[in-house]
Amino acid sequence: MKTSGAFLASLLAGTAVAHPPPRPPPPTCVTPVQRKEFRDLTSTEKFNFLSAVKCLMEKPPSLSAIYPASQSRYDDFIAVHQAYTPYVHWVGQFLPWHRAFLQEYEDALRDECDWDGGLPYWNTVLDFPNITASPVFTGNLSFGGNGVGPVVPSGVSGEGNCVIDGFFANMSVHFAQGAPPSVTTDRCLLRYMRPDWAAYWFNPGKLAIALAQPNYETFAPTIEGDMVLPLPFETLGIHSGGHAALGGDMVDMFTSNSDPIFYPFHANLDRIWAKWQAANPTARQYEVGNPIAPRGDIQMWPSPPAGNVTIDYVLEPLKVKSTPSYTKVGQIMNIQGKGVRPAPGKPHGVLCYEYVE
Repeated sequence: MKTSGAFLASLLAGTAVAHPPPRPPPPTCVTPVQRKEFRDLTSTEKFNFLSAVKCLMEKPPSLSAIYPASQSRYDDFIAVHQAYTPYVHWVGQFLPWHRAFLQEYEDALRDECDWDGGLPYWNTVLDFPNITASPVFTGNLSFGGNGVGPVVPSGVSGEGNCVIDGFFANMSVHFAQGAPPSVTTDRCLLRYMRPDWAAYWFNPGKLAIALAQPNYETFAPTIEGDMVLPLPFETLGIHSGGHAALGGDMVDMFTSNSDPIFYPFHANLDRIWAKWQAANPTARQYEVGNPIAPRGDIQMWPSPPAGNVTIDYVLEPLKVKSTPSYTKVGQIMNIQGKGVRPAPGKPHGVLCYEYVE
């Protein structure tokens, strides 16, 4: 008896072996960019890195049509930070936003100014006993100290010295402290270190407390600091306490990245976050949360949206390289997650770097 082709096909279909779903593509972060501690760079590496930063200061701006105060590519980053400060501080997106922001800065150094390494970090714990003696701030291949000029009044920090030594001696800053983005100026870089504050907030004990936090909801404000007005010293956190310890431009939360030390300082905070994530990657690699709205009644964001930060939260106006539109939180939660999806159907990760301890 002949068996019809249709019957045979249906029989085979009923007994076919189920195949597993196709495997996801492997991660594409094969050779992570290395971010080293600043003092571990060779003299040549320090010179090349600091020269790349100065190169950004000399390149014409890309965003001056949006931010008139911007006079260079370096200024572009100050302008963005100034404009978005109300939406990225004292909020659940603080750590993810700054991680993406640092990546854009690193990419600019590498792509536009021939830096061939990663963004160095400043391990503040190494300098808690005596910040003013740190090699990060002393010598020609450094970020400079407090300078020896007269104290310059500041509308934000109250005081600051013009930095007149180090690699960025007599640097010009084009953003006025405490002023709107449209206000331009031409002044010196201000710094006014407080060694007692540095000894308190850069103490290894503070770092241990942060790393011991059980979840993102408590870890993030331990790093950033809490916002309760009037602001008690004890609630500043490693981030805000560190800004205050450096004084001058670093105290103005809007334009604190006028000071080039902002980036190694924040890279260290990102390193601490990555270290906390790595201690329990199954639970923490994509763990995020806390409200989108600022903690405390600081009146900088009049009508913030409700809800908590998720991996789908959009980190405006940042577009980390290889993202066609604004980067989402889930794309930067894994520092070596380039090509990896945080969850099925979500955009691939875009980062590929590591911190060299």
